[in-house]
Amino acid sequence: MKIHRRCSAAIIQAALLIIAAPVARAQDTTGDGYVTRKEYDELKAQLLAMKKELDALKNERGVTPKRENSESQTVAATAPKQESPGSQALPEVYKQVAPEVPLVQPEGLLGTTKFLLAGWAEGMFEARNGEVSTFSASFNPIFLWELTPKILFDSRLEIEPSGGGTNVNLVNAQISYLLNDYIALGVGEFFSPSNVFVERFEPQWINKLPDRPFGVYHGVLPNISVGAQVRGGFPIGPTRANYAFYVSNGPVLNTFDPRFAGTLDFNSYTDNNDNKAVGGRVGFLPIAGVEVGYGFETSKPGFQGTPFHDVQALVQSVDLEVTRDSDLLKGRVNVFAQYAWSHVDHAIYDPDGSIGFGPLPLTAKRDGGYAELAYRATKFDYDCLRNLEMIFRWDHLSRDPSGLGDPEETRWTLGLNYWLSPSTVLKAAYEWDQPNGQPNKNALLLQTAMGF
Repeated sequence: MKIHRRCSAAIIQAALLIIAAPVARAQDTTGDGYVTRKEYDELKAQLLAMKKELDALKNERGVTPKRENSESQTVAATAPKQESPGSQALPEVYKQVAPEVPLVQPEGLLGTTKFLLAGWAEGMFEARNGEVSTFSASFNPIFLWELTPKILFDSRLEIEPSGGGTNVNLVNAQISYLLNDYIALGVGEFFSPSNVFVERFEPQWINKLPDRPFGVYHGVLPNISVGAQVRGGFPIGPTRANYAFYVSNGPVLNTFDPRFAGTLDFNSYTDNNDNKAVGGRVGFLPIAGVEVGYGFETSKPGFQGTPFHDVQALVQSVDLEVTRDSDLLKGRVNVFAQYAWSHVDHAIYDPDGSIGFGPLPLTAKRDGGYAELAYRATKFDYDCLRNLEMIFRWDHLSRDPSGLGDPEETRWTLGLNYWLSPSTVLKAAYEWDQPNGQPNKNALLLQTAMGF
């Protein structure tokens, strides 16, 4: 309002001066009330100058009312629009008329959430020697929920047809809290950090072959853990390290079936004793695109109150991941590998022979793993070549510790992928599978997988 009053006073004074000037001049120069031509020209020039000043004041008055409108008009005036010369000074005026009000960030409000549905779908055809060829399909939705920027939830379901119905399995469900940039806490059902393939490469649009390597399954490495974990990463000079440590329900030692005596069942979601499994993995990235890691899990898998309750089990693994772009090969090369060893202390299974296969004393040892090499011609000029990817994999699994179950088995797999999009792929693979002392289980595998 002060600005308005000052502008109005200046305008009125200017107008009075313009009106009064000729009269004063006339009284000073002549006695008959007339002015000379010279005086007229001077007055005219002054009038034009005053008119310009008056126009400038009017322009300023034209902006001022907008500043003093209601709050809604002020907000509308600050919306992005075509700027005119001199408009850069307007925000400062707005700050004077309407002081800034601190905005509350929605992310900081309890109950403000962000939700994302991700996952993948797949369809597969498998023709394996000695078995009936079959089609299969599955849908794996992944639910990601951000309660606050520090509280997160993730979960995955596996939905697939089975017989005359549909199976729905809960694969994982975990609540995480981001303590700081280097530490995250998690509790629930999570992928075991020591099993790198399950944690990173299991989704079928990421896994480069239609099936999964059996060397990291079948009781050698844990897949899913139910418990609590702490994980994170930190720089070491130009390099970087990551870690994950957890405590969870332990595996179950198989003691009743002669084929699997001494093996570990990691699919138990409740513990069979008061002892808990402790494990983890430490990874090191010496250069960009290269990571090496070591994982472990130690537990007492025997049932409480049985002769096996003090039997100790230790699982160890090493892994390698390499991703490099090569100008020489005009493409990208991936190398993935992991090998694991399982050791269960000496024990006597079916000591009194009541089950029918004992007494069977043994120290249960088993090992398995895989190595995979993939090449994609990403630097060629033709789409049909850039979308092609060739894969070779070797995987191995030693025999069951008792010698009465599955024999030693080694597979060689050759695959060819065609990428329809960055997350949609057509796969074809042939697998040479030769269990020791048994007929081959060679297979033709075809698959379509799409991530979303």
